[in-house]
Amino acid sequence: MGIWHTSYRGLALAVALAVGAANAVAAAGPSEEVPRLVSLSPHITELLFAAGAGDRIVGVDDESDYPAAAAAIPHVGEVSELDIEGLLKLKPTLVILWDSATTARRKAQLERLHLRLYVTEQRHLDDIGSTLIEFGRLAGTLPVAVAAARKYRHDLDQLRAQYAGRRRLTVFYQVWDRPLYTLSGKHVVNEMLSLCGGENIFADLSTLAPAVDKEAVLARNPDVIIIGAIGADGARQAREWSDFPDLKAVQKHRVFTVDPSLSSRMAPRILQGVAAICGLLDRARGSP
Repeated sequence: MGIWHTSYRGLALAVALAVGAANAVAAAGPSEEVPRLVSLSPHITELLFAAGAGDRIVGVDDESDYPAAAAAIPHVGEVSELDIEGLLKLKPTLVILWDSATTARRKAQLERLHLRLYVTEQRHLDDIGSTLIEFGRLAGTLPVAVAAARKYRHDLDQLRAQYAGRRRLTVFYQVWDRPLYTLSGKHVVNEMLSLCGGENIFADLSTLAPAVDKEAVLARNPDVIIIGAIGADGARQAREWSDFPDLKAVQKHRVFTVDPSLSSRMAPRILQGVAAICGLLDRARGSP
């Protein structure tokens, strides 16, 4: 059936087009065929629920854990290790894939099974609003999706206005410590840091999620370290930086943790991650 890719335009144009389409849908009445959707990424699942299409999802990947209702939906494995038989039994009318997390080989395999595929990619905060509308169009839930996109855009604009002009701080964002991974300027976390008045010390690296060593962190000596982990694991990773007392972030007690599901999933909850990161940088500015 082929692979269908998204195409993003400005959110204002998307909203205008979607409002017209939503009115047409309302005038025509409900569609005779309710789509049967399979989501193969946690952020796609969140986006579909936010767009009002939760009751149209018949299958999700194993990592889809939000909202709570996702737990009741049949799971079909990870995109890298799919339960193909289980997927086919769900008889989906559309399988939604995350482009950068799905290999060409997997896409080709699903195509050979005559599944209708929709390949999506979000790289910037503004893309989330556009995707909500696109998913609402696909699922037949445009009025809900348009309202969600408007609220998302409003909340994002408020955060941008609230944190504009903050004193800039250099930041090391730690994804994992064994080995030590960070995120470059190509990742949305870089945009989040910038919105909050932070400067990613590894924004110049070419790889999306590059491995670095602690010597490189020491050389760039960030004002703040933010670790994408919570609970016992986050506490452990934060403690290990105390072995490097010459770091400014350690000297000034500016080593923080943040929930990675809020700071890296390209869905409306990412604004909670933005607010959390902005709050941490404000704490750092307030420390001596």
